[in-house]
Amino acid sequence: MKNKRKTSWIAVLVVSIAVLTVGSFFLIRYFQQKNVSHTDFAPTGATTDYATKEPTEAPDPNAPTERPTLPKSTSPWVDKVAQFSGFNVDFNELNEINTDVYAWIYIPNTNVDYPVAQSIADRDDSFYLSHNIYRQYQFSGTIYSEVQNHIDFHDRVTVLYGHNMLNGSMFASLHNFEDQSFFDENNTIFILTKDRVFTYLVYSVYTYDDRHILNSFHFEDDKVFRSYLDDTLDPHTYSGLVRKGVKLDLNSKILTLSTCTNGAANTRLLVQGVLIDEQYR
Repeated sequence: MKNKRKTSWIAVLVVSIAVLTVGSFFLIRYFQQKNVSHTDFAPTGATTDYATKEPTEAPDPNAPTERPTLPKSTSPWVDKVAQFSGFNVDFNELNEINTDVYAWIYIPNTNVDYPVAQSIADRDDSFYLSHNIYRQYQFSGTIYSEVQNHIDFHDRVTVLYGHNMLNGSMFASLHNFEDQSFFDENNTIFILTKDRVFTYLVYSVYTYDDRHILNSFHFEDDKVFRSYLDDTLDPHTYSGLVRKGVKLDLNSKILTLSTCTNGAANTRLLVQGVLIDEQYR
């Protein structure tokens, strides 16, 4: 009887050690996931200091000598947001890796500094939920949009998705905006594309349900869009924060950043910004 008990305890101990070993292996892999930084895609020899901006490539001699003039922003908030001093992202190198990458998102004073992809070729919107820009499986995934959105950021509402990672990467630091002091002192999102910089004013943050926003609202309908804008300015939630003085209209371009909350599985944290400036890089 004692030998049987001893054998049973040994078996339990072996199984426990095996489970602990496997669990530790995956936990280590989880925290060692590679997080792509803009410094990984700086042109060779170019500075990556935010305070300096260098040309990413030699000018095309056949390119038009003048670009169409973009309308100047009339937003009263332009002088109240952080100014983009410029850093280098080599989209040519990024596209050699993956043509699905079409933008870069950078939010000052957060860890958000990542490429943005859209799985156009696969028509599988969830692909980048669990794959990096090298199209390899990675638990942390990639910041991504879905095919309902155009990639020029001129839709009425553009939604970008990212994981709420325990190690603070991807969209985890969006939760900083839930703090009143951080929200008051930080109000800017930058989106870079191959030729432009979009500046968004963060005006609202709140917990929402997990509905698919782009499938749930017919934003081409002015009444629907107006109602949605009103809801983002008054989200009817105890945990929401809204920046005073922000006014939205039917010409507003909204950027919605969506990530999981630290609570119920069917809830999402939304950080929303309105486009206030668009300039050539």
